[in-house]
Amino acid sequence: MAKPMSTTDANAADGGPRAAAVTALVAAATRLFAAHGPDGVSLRAVAAEAGINYGLIHHYVGSKDDLLRLVCVSVSERTAEQVTHEADLEMIVNRMFGGARTDYVTMLTWTLLQGRDPVELMGRSPALTAVTERLGPDLDDAATRVAAMTAMALGWQVFGPFIAAGVGADGSQKADLDRDLRVLARGLLDPEPTA
Repeated sequence: MAKPMSTTDANAADGGPRAAAVTALVAAATRLFAAHGPDGVSLRAVAAEAGINYGLIHHYVGSKDDLLRLVCVSVSERTAEQVTHEADLEMIVNRMFGGARTDYVTMLTWTLLQGRDPVELMGRSPALTAVTERLGPDLDDAATRVAAMTAMALGWQVFGPFIAAGVGADGSQKADLDRDLRVLARGLLDPEPTA
């Protein structure tokens, strides 16, 4: 399997117009893949949404699967950069939980439900690697803590309304539940939780 292309790789050969086109393609693909799933979107539709000549997609990015990998890697790389500069773990948890489900999380959900292999999509996530590294090299279970927090955050983004309704939380109760889940997630990242 080839290493997934990153936005850095896609833009390295030629700046300017190519960089702008790749950025527009990633943004358009993220929106369309979130709305319809990758299997429900043609490359022509992505090109039209991005305002890019259809033939340039193949030249700049490659196939639809290449574009899907590029979206996953570029979002993860941007998030890793942000995580590296966050002031504290609380901000990282808030970033992971977000407010509402993002287009990226919706797209990722569709992608996995449509049977794409997560290893082929991206392999090791730059964003999750950055969070793990923020916990420090001496924490033996850092990857486990990050995996648990991420599962909680993604599950809440995708299934939050369903889960809240299922446990009888509505209105302000849902807001309280959201706050309490963030506290639990923050505790997962705390290498020395207080008793």
